[in-house]
Amino acid sequence: MSKNNSRNLGYLLGICLLVPAILLSSGCSLFSTKTPIDKNDQTLSVVYGYFDMEDAPSWGGIDWVSIKQYKPEVAYYSCGVEEGLFFHIGVDKSASIQVEEFGRNTRWYSNATYTYNFGGKGRNETARVIKKPGVHFLGSYKFKNIDSGSMFRQDSFDMVPAVAPSEKELLTKLLVIMQEDSDLAVYNHQIAMIEKRLRELK
Repeated sequence: MSKNNSRNLGYLLGICLLVPAILLSSGCSLFSTKTPIDKNDQTLSVVYGYFDMEDAPSWGGIDWVSIKQYKPEVAYYSCGVEEGLFFHIGVDKSASIQVEEFGRNTRWYSNATYTYNFGGKGRNETARVIKKPGVHFLGSYKFKNIDSGSMFRQDSFDMVPAVAPSEKELLTKLLVIMQEDSDLAVYNHQIAMIEKRLRELK
C-alpha cells in the first residue's frame, strides 16, 4: 500500500475547498457531500473505525476523515471524529466505500494542515461493500513511520492493523456519543443497529 507523507496544504480555508471531508466535531457526521441524513431513512448504515496517530508528525491525533464512495456513484462522506474514533451514520445501501484521506488541523502552535492518503488508488484495507443496512467496522490502525534513509527524500508511512481498541470497545464508545449528543440522539434506527451489534459481540 503506497502512502504519501504528510504535506502542508495551507490552513483551514484552503482545505475546505480541496477536501470536502473536513470536520471539527462529531456533529459534522450528519452530512455528506450528497444530502443531509434523513433520520427516518432505515436503509442507511453506520461505518466506523479508529486511527492511532501517536507516532505521526502531526501532533495529537486526527481532526477529519474522508470516506469515498465508489459505487453506485462517486460521493464523499465527512466522518465524525472523537479521540481517534471516526464514524458516519448515513452511508447509502449498496455502496462500495473506503477511507481515502484523513488529517490534522494544527492549532495555536502552527498554521499547518496535515493530510494523509490511506491509499486511494485501488482497494485498501478499509474497503467495504455495503449490501444491506447494518453496522460496519473498518478496522483499527496505527500510524507507522517509514524512514527514507536519506535527508534528501521524504519519509513515508503505513497504517498497520492494531489489536486495540477492539470493535466492541469502539462501538460502545460510539453508542455513548450517539446517545449523549442531542444532534445524534434522534437517529433511532442507527442507535438500534449499534445496540444489536453490541449484543452480537458479547
